[in-house]
Amino acid sequence: MKKAAEVVKEISEALRDVDEQLRHHPYPDALERGEVTVEALRAFPGTQFHVATSDLRSMAMMVQRFGHTPAGGFLNGILQGEFAALEGLRVLARKLGMTQEDLERYEVTPEGFAYATNMAWMAANVSAAEFAVGILVNFPAWGMTCGRMSQALRARYGFTAQETVFLDAFANMPPLEGAVLPIIQDGLDQGVPPRLLHRSARFFQAYEKMFWDAMMAAAQPR
Repeated sequence: MKKAAEVVKEISEALRDVDEQLRHHPYPDALERGEVTVEALRAFPGTQFHVATSDLRSMAMMVQRFGHTPAGGFLNGILQGEFAALEGLRVLARKLGMTQEDLERYEVTPEGFAYATNMAWMAANVSAAEFAVGILVNFPAWGMTCGRMSQALRARYGFTAQETVFLDAFANMPPLEGAVLPIIQDGLDQGVPPRLLHRSARFFQAYEKMFWDAMMAAAQPR
């Protein structure tokens, strides 16, 4: 696994700037100060509903393509997590007064949906190693911000732990290295160039930031 670990370390170092931008993003800061209105908060479940339903199809495609490989168990686990996430998201939305119809009819912005677009493209085009390294780099950043958002919703907006389960599931995800490094190493052994692993991780993080930028834009007074 040494080569895989080295590549992941190189990727982490290359993405240090965007990781810092995500760590100090103004959207969770605004939530922690109680500055985001309830109406503006609806942008999160409204957008995430469309992202999550798209990601569900993307993950199903990844399982179809790679379910017979050593990556299959990991990818199927992510797929099952998408099902659970959707139910948790509906609970969060109901707290904000949104029905299933409201979620389905919510008009997402291109910036808010860009992450899902990237996921769909990758599901159809990249290797399991490229996809897995993107998840390895991205999920901790996503989980960190979800954790901050969950705490802010409970402290400032009257949410209960049952109503933040969508966010808490991501905030409390176990480390992924043990499952992902063998997939990355297998890809490298089969000739996947490290530059493509770098690109995948870079794209995941760029679109992650774009999502939170879209949430911040929705929170601005109009």
